[in-house]
Parts: sequence; structure tokens; C-alpha cells
Amino acid sequence: MRIRSISRFGRAIGVLIIIVGFMYPTPAAHASWLDRVKEIYQLPSNVEQIQKDYEATKQQLEEQKDKLSEAVRQSQEIEDRLLSQNEALKKDNEQLQERLKAMEQVALDKDKRNRKITYMVITAAALVVGYFLLGRVFRFFVWQRRKRGMR
Repeated sequence: MRIRSISRFGRAIGVLIIIVGFMYPTPAAHASWLDRVKEIYQLPSNVEQIQKDYEATKQQLEEQKDKLSEAVRQSQEIEDRLLSQNEALKKDNEQLQERLKAMEQVALDKDKRNRKITYMVITAAALVVGYFLLGRVFRFFVWQRRKRGMR
């Protein structure tokens, strides 16, 4: 019984050591001087690759810059063209407004003239009718006077 408890205790300590060992990170490995020398000799090829990448990136940026400047130029041309069209449309609109006002004034003048002619015709007709009525009334009064005078 004692042996079993000791072996269990030993196993528990072993499992505990393994668990604690997994919990602690391992220290970083240090490169040896031979690895450093290899890196130094590979450095020129890395520099050349970096230089090529830099040049490619620089060229891409130049192309993008050219495209952007072309797009800005085109948008400026479009804006200028639209502004000139807008000005032309404003002038056309002003001319149409003036023509509309002139046409409205002509229509008002025509209405005034027609009203004047209508009033003149009505007045003339009223005067003619009044003349005939006044003549009839005058004749009636004259007839009445003669009739009284004869009696």
C-alpha cells in the first residue's frame, strides 16, 4: 500500500512538472555567428530585391499620379464646358423671359383695345337707341300737347 501511494505521488509530481513545463515559454534561440555571417552575405541580394520593389512601387505611383492628373484635367474641361453651357442657357432663358413679357404685354394691349372697341360700340348703340327713344318720347309729348290744344 505504501508503494502504491509513493508511485502515485511520483506520477502526480511528474504530471505536475510536465504541466508547469508547458506553461512556461521556452527562451528565444540566439543565432550563432555563422548565421550572422550568412545573413551579411545574403544582404546584397536582399538590398537588390528591395531596390527593385522600391522602383516598381515608385513607377506605379508615378502612373497613378499621371492617371489622376489626367482625370483632374478631364474633369476641369468638363466643368468648364458645363459652365459655358450654363451661361448660354441663362442667356437663352433671359431672352425667352423678355419675349414672354413682350408677348404678355401685346396680349394685354390687345385686350385693352378690344375692351375700348366694345365700350365704343355699346356706347354708340346706346346713343342711337337713346336718340330714337328720345325722338319718340319728344313726338309723344308733342302729340299730347296738340291733342290738349285742340280740345
